[in-house]
Amino acid sequence: MSKDDYTKYGDIVIEDTGYGFKVIPENMKDDNGCGGGCSGCGH
Repeated sequence: MSKDDYTKYGDIVIEDTGYGFKVIPENMKDDNGCGGGCSGCGH
């Protein structure tokens, strides 16, 4: 992650959802319930 990306997004949490991984930037709100993870919503 570049310094500019860190300034924009903050710390990153990578969560194992059981269907794949969800990447959650500290400075971005999850508005749609999916989080934009690698596996999408898992549905």
